[in-house]
Amino acid sequence: MLINPRENIGLSQIIEGNPVATIVIDGQHRVTQWNRACAVMTGVPALEMIGKSEQWRAFYPTARPIMADLIVNGAIERDVDEFYHGKFRRSELIDGAFEAEDFFPNFGSGGRWLFFTAAAIRNESGEVIGAIETLQDITERRLAEDALRESEERYKQLSVTDSLTGLFNSRHLHERLQSEMERAQRYQRPLSLLVIDCDNFKRINDTFGHLEGDKVLQTLAKVIGQCLRRTDSAYRYGGEEFVLILPEAEIGAAAMLAERLRKGFADETVRSDNDQEIRCTVSIGLATYQSGETESQFIRRADEANYEAKRRGKNCVVAAP
Repeated sequence: MLINPRENIGLSQIIEGNPVATIVIDGQHRVTQWNRACAVMTGVPALEMIGKSEQWRAFYPTARPIMADLIVNGAIERDVDEFYHGKFRRSELIDGAFEAEDFFPNFGSGGRWLFFTAAAIRNESGEVIGAIETLQDITERRLAEDALRESEERYKQLSVTDSLTGLFNSRHLHERLQSEMERAQRYQRPLSLLVIDCDNFKRINDTFGHLEGDKVLQTLAKVIGQCLRRTDSAYRYGGEEFVLILPEAEIGAAAMLAERLRKGFADETVRSDNDQEIRCTVSIGLATYQSGETESQFIRRADEANYEAKRRGKNCVVAAP
């Protein structure tokens, strides 16, 4: 931005009447203009700022440069990054200018988000004699963006979550299992799969009703959650059947987790609405990934181990060969 001294008065009047908050500083970092919009935004009147180098007071609790100060100092990206890391970019419209978004917790009620742009002011010789910074309140836009992002995240979560148990659903199982199998194959790492089935679940539904059966499934989901490691994931595969993906788990570690889960659920008691005790057990089939097998082959081996657990009398863990 080139400044001709003869144009200074008219420009000052334009800046003062500008509805966008604007700060102008000279080459010694002294405030020469602090327009009405800036006074309203910051709550700091111009009289407290003009002629001083304390512009930071309106924005920060301790002394530090604002963006305009960095411009006067001949800032390069490294200098700006020190104070606005991850929040700034070069202006696409003004050569040598920077723009940024930042949150100011002391503004208004609960803080405000500001978008600000700072550019150099040069004399006719091209020398930097000051800087101009404009500030816009973008809080409403940021809040709307955050709300939209949260809504999208909730929708995404709901699309992969079983509403009854809170575990992942079968749709997400196939996405995650394929990814874990590719990882296990690429890095030659162990991967195990558990297929879990509630024993005699139809009898529970027939005896106590489907609402009580739902309570049993919710209790099983709770026990599953208590047994999972940080890297594991659990899925309601359908009806009373659940699947666990256990990355980095050899057959021994997977069998220990399965046994802990089996025993934990067997020790649980579900109470019906009329205070009857409902007890249930699970049969668990375990398979460890074999290099080159498909997803359906992997699941089928764990499924067959689950059938074998049922055949052996239920309430047990069986590992696939």
